[in-house]
Amino acid sequence: MLPLVVAPPAVAEAIYGVDGGAFYDSNLTQAQNAPDVRADGAAALSAFAGSFIAPSGEDAFTLSVDARGEAYHRFHGLNLLGAGASAEYRHKFGLGYAAPWLRFVGSAEYDGYQQNLRTGARWSALIELGRRFTEQFDAAIGGSLERRYAQNGEPVVPGIPGTVFNLRSESAYLRAAYAVSEPLLVAARFEIRRGDVVSSTRRNLDIFEASSAIAADPTFGSDFFAYRLRGTTGTITASASWALDASSSLNLSYAGERTRAYDDLDYHGYRIDFSYAYRY
Repeated sequence: MLPLVVAPPAVAEAIYGVDGGAFYDSNLTQAQNAPDVRADGAAALSAFAGSFIAPSGEDAFTLSVDARGEAYHRFHGLNLLGAGASAEYRHKFGLGYAAPWLRFVGSAEYDGYQQNLRTGARWSALIELGRRFTEQFDAAIGGSLERRYAQNGEPVVPGIPGTVFNLRSESAYLRAAYAVSEPLLVAARFEIRRGDVVSSTRRNLDIFEASSAIAADPTFGSDFFAYRLRGTTGTITASASWALDASSSLNLSYAGERTRAYDDLDYHGYRIDFSYAYRY
């Protein structure tokens, strides 16, 4: 009798999660000159729900929808409500913790800001190749593309558009994580991004000459303008996560960023995030 081989049905389960916390950004304006630099902190809340589908032991799909909001202490024009959706495919090349994996992620979202210059949609696509080298240590390398759309900017200079937040960028990154103990995970990430950046300053001739779009930016003051220009940004992030139980954790991260644009135009800043995360 020939054996009858029946493929097991795909395993699907509902997933959801909530993140709540706060962050501080030292240079929200992404300005070069100290008088134009604006810093602020914000409270942030996000939630997602979706489905995890495992058609085999090597393949898995995750489909989800999410919503988020941010409320700033000083610059209320940056307050936002957003919603989006994402799809992820992950393939593992073999069995055991040492087998490498390949991951693809596509996402789209729409963010509505209190000051609508930044309001609009965005999409991104990511590819990542990674491996767990020991039970405690894993690392990955990846790259992404991002496109952002924002149509609310009014031109202030003839012949130069005002849609400063129509942005394109590409990036590559390297990340690693190490489980120091059962509850504590530490991680580091280095990313290089090349593409459009936006700097909000008072009138600045050097930035004006390098800009491809300019619009008034009343979020930071009646005399501020937002300029779109090309730049290269390097970001180094260090983070730590403490598991409270099997479903929740406390998370802290520090990201230092430096951008170099046209000629000697550059800016730098840092961001600190603290959050509570729950997953089920």
